[in-house]
Amino acid sequence: MSSSWSSVLQAALKTSMTFLPIFMIIAATVAETAALSTLGQNQRHTRVNKQEKDRPLLRHFGRGINERVIESKGGFNRFGLQDHFTSAETIPCLDMRSSDSTDGTSRDDILHVSSPRAIREAYTADTNVQEGITNAGIHGRSSGSGCCIIRLHGKDAISVRGLMDFADSFFEGVDDENRNSNIKDLGVFRIGKNIHAGFDHDVNEEGKMQVLYTKLIPGITRQDEPLLLPLEVEELVGKNSLSRAHKGMNTLFDIGSQITSAVLGMDSVTTSKLLDDCTRVTENSQQHKMVSGNADKIADDVSNSYQRIIRYLEPPSYQVDESDAAFWPHVDSTFLTLIPMPDIAGLEVWCPSLRNSESKNLSRRGEWVRPLKPSAQEATTSTDPSEVAVDCIHVVALAGEFLQLLSDGQVPTCIHRVIAPKPPPLGPFDLSPQKYKARVSAPLFLRPRRGEDAILDVKSDLRGSSNRGLYFEKGLLQECDSMHVWDYMHCISPDN
Repeated sequence: MSSSWSSVLQAALKTSMTFLPIFMIIAATVAETAALSTLGQNQRHTRVNKQEKDRPLLRHFGRGINERVIESKGGFNRFGLQDHFTSAETIPCLDMRSSDSTDGTSRDDILHVSSPRAIREAYTADTNVQEGITNAGIHGRSSGSGCCIIRLHGKDAISVRGLMDFADSFFEGVDDENRNSNIKDLGVFRIGKNIHAGFDHDVNEEGKMQVLYTKLIPGITRQDEPLLLPLEVEELVGKNSLSRAHKGMNTLFDIGSQITSAVLGMDSVTTSKLLDDCTRVTENSQQHKMVSGNADKIADDVSNSYQRIIRYLEPPSYQVDESDAAFWPHVDSTFLTLIPMPDIAGLEVWCPSLRNSESKNLSRRGEWVRPLKPSAQEATTSTDPSEVAVDCIHVVALAGEFLQLLSDGQVPTCIHRVIAPKPPPLGPFDLSPQKYKARVSAPLFLRPRRGEDAILDVKSDLRGSSNRGLYFEKGLLQECDSMHVWDYMHCISPDN
């Protein structure tokens, strides 16, 4: 995207509706972007039916997750101590590949790939705790964290690595005084109600992290790359780097869709209906006129799923407490959050204790576990050495609130936090301390569609509940029947 189009968009963000006709003659994608920005400032995005019925069980569901997050803050990690929970013990590893990763001749065809049943079991919380059984299951001594490590290889590994390289290139550009003027002064701008994009160089002015908030407008066809906002990103990293990033995003969208489908037992039609993989689902979605009356429909064209690029800044040297998180315990309002594992660790997930889940001592109810990259042999169930891929990449896939909701409590939403790397210690004779290496993360948030067609039909869309989920709540799914899935957020968190 040329700098002139970027200037047009920025101008649009500052104009009133009287300037809207100017943008009607611009190329379709840019016109749509400009209109989104302007309309978002002039009309509240309120798709929710005014007669939406009350959903008390859904509100209770949200409170229950919040209580678990609060409880996790009383827990602790015990890395290196005897009898502590470990990544290999508590977090399952799955081998997967995207739908279009094999060309019929690659090594991908002979590699082991986890079955849908294995994927479902890896995410399902262990119910032994309900039955008074304490034998370790697939999650070791944990009832299940809602976290798995996904191992990708071949073309998939190359594409996701391109996304990680894009993240590094972005922050290299941010640090380059000769190139960073546009992105440095950009800030975070509003496209529609609760639809934002931009760059925050110091989130909440806490000195802990910098975040690039992107939004994606899907291409007209699946072969077209989406338009990524803010437009200044392409100017900073170059078209080739951004194109490689899109390929990595597409791989993660595909893997996330497979996981969601396997866990919930959804067919491809239902998955496409409910899960926003940054593709258009109706032929007319890009044909809305750029007028204020169509603001809601236009905003629905912006993908509800998105990519973020995060850099965790160097903490002050006096912050030596390992519990002083750069990102405090939280859950994501997603089906899945997929994070390519960077070289520098820092993500930690809450693993509830299988034996002590009801202990009055909150610190005994579980442990914080840091997902670590497994060896190639550990990440596959195959015993054939020829099936162990040397060139692979690992992705952490965290279950979000919607996966717990639609699984009827069988899958726990993953509570997680981030601990920034500590500054290198100074010795008594160190005259030139080592340079701090910041942790860069590129999470992709896979969320429900916002469109009018994304309505849940419990009986036909989902596998059906066994009423044995660790977090099962009687009547909850029935209360959500015929609901726009994204309306969960309007019920629990209207400002999300």
